[in-house]
Amino acid sequence: MTQIFALTPLGVTGTLSFIALLIGLIGIGIYIYYKALPQTSKVVIAAVLLPMVIAFSWMFYKVNDAKLIVTADLITIDVPFYQFSLPIEEVDLVGVRQLNWSAETDTEFKPDLRVNGVGMPGFQLGWFSLGGHSKAFVAVTETDNVVLIPTVQGYPILLSLEQPEALLSHFK
Repeated sequence: MTQIFALTPLGVTGTLSFIALLIGLIGIGIYIYYKALPQTSKVVIAAVLLPMVIAFSWMFYKVNDAKLIVTADLITIDVPFYQFSLPIEEVDLVGVRQLNWSAETDTEFKPDLRVNGVGMPGFQLGWFSLGGHSKAFVAVTETDNVVLIPTVQGYPILLSLEQPEALLSHFK
């Protein structure tokens, strides 16, 4: 039986971060358009900026539809740019739990440095090193409902879920 657990959509901080980023990129494009530069330079800059605006716009749209899909034999993380699946045997089901960062506990699982991904206020997605110096896959939009999913491969998965209790009860 397939169960789908929705990841928490962007909050105000994450939404404003994306809007500021997109406005900044578009503003740079407008500035370059009106700047006295050779036409070749303008084309090269546009060739770099346009895909970035498209990619971040798509991510901004898709992040609110991110989900965790659990079947009898695998779990699938469906997030922008990083969709992947793991066999259920590679998940430490006993270790799945909700983290509590607001009480200053579980700080060894707080994302620290971005290794490969996107990190901005209110939104972290991709591979991060943690306070405990290990590596983790992170899809966090708010810090209240973060679930830790340990894997036997040595890295945890951290997800902001709308209903973390539903996932915890599913694995028990």
